[in-house]
Amino acid sequence: MGRGREPAVLQSQGEGTALKTPDRSRKNTDYDEMIGKLSLRKQRFMQFSSLEYEGEYYMTPRDFLFSVMFEQMERKTSVKKLTKKDIEDVLAGIQKAGCGSTFFRDLGDKGLISYTEYLFLLTILTKPHTGFHVAFKMLDADGDEMVEKKEFFKVECHLYLFCILTFRFMENLQAEVQEMEFLQFSKGLSFMRKEDFAEWLLFFTNTANKDIYWKNVREKLSAGESISLDEFKSFCHFTTHLEDFAIAMQMFSLAHRPVRLAEFKRAVKVATGQELSNNILDTVFKIFDLDGDECLSHEEFLGVLKNRMHRGLWVPQQLSVQEYWKCVKKESIKGVKEVWKQAGKGLF
Repeated sequence: MGRGREPAVLQSQGEGTALKTPDRSRKNTDYDEMIGKLSLRKQRFMQFSSLEYEGEYYMTPRDFLFSVMFEQMERKTSVKKLTKKDIEDVLAGIQKAGCGSTFFRDLGDKGLISYTEYLFLLTILTKPHTGFHVAFKMLDADGDEMVEKKEFFKVECHLYLFCILTFRFMENLQAEVQEMEFLQFSKGLSFMRKEDFAEWLLFFTNTANKDIYWKNVREKLSAGESISLDEFKSFCHFTTHLEDFAIAMQMFSLAHRPVRLAEFKRAVKVATGQELSNNILDTVFKIFDLDGDECLSHEEFLGVLKNRMHRGLWVPQQLSVQEYWKCVKKESIKGVKEVWKQAGKGLF
């Protein structure tokens, strides 16, 4: 991707804050202190970025994949400073790259992703496919179901990683990350053991009941039972519809009704239009049955899923139903404004 307009460390606090590239040659304590002042997403971006050009930090496609698979980068190497020729060579190589669900893996370190673009890609990973259509139509000025680079320039979003953004690209990105995570937790096998699935599900979780979840995994899940890639992808599809699913769960809470397997299955179908396999449903229920009453502890389940979907970058809050939806609207608007602000333009 191309050169963004957002360096990486805050010079001062507040709206419209200028950002400044930190000097990593200073003591680690100084660098860590600066990183600690950033938002969770900016911290993650800075931890995984490996390139610098004219004082601004960038990720490679490989860096991006690692940033959504892991919480932190171990054995961080020094940042590579790029020249103008390096940039030109990278962009020339991208022109030849083919699209598909291995796009980021095929590019590897041949690409640049700015912080603005990082936010955009994270958004793609958390939205249902129906949500893509709205954003896509906003950018598709020609109505040809393709968004060319020139159309992105009009909204100051400098996506140099790929020359043409299509709706299929968004689907492919979700599929690629899902395949990478499946391979990561299945240890490279074509199936994932149920305990591997539990490890993936709880990877970013730090709730007080985490030990109970793992106790359920040890005592309730049978050894040798597995989950296929298709089942895993179906569950990931479900996690992009949590807002609709949360509404269904709130109805059970207000009615003081327990959420049993049949109700859960129906709520998933209503929220996503698809069904989860009994294999997945059985696994989820056994993990999140805190009381042993064969009912889902759905509030904590939703919290775990949100944290999983946002790769540990979601901050939970205790809200009422009305406050929750106000927060959803507010954060959605903030997310859009942040991308536009990073690109250097207002919304209108």
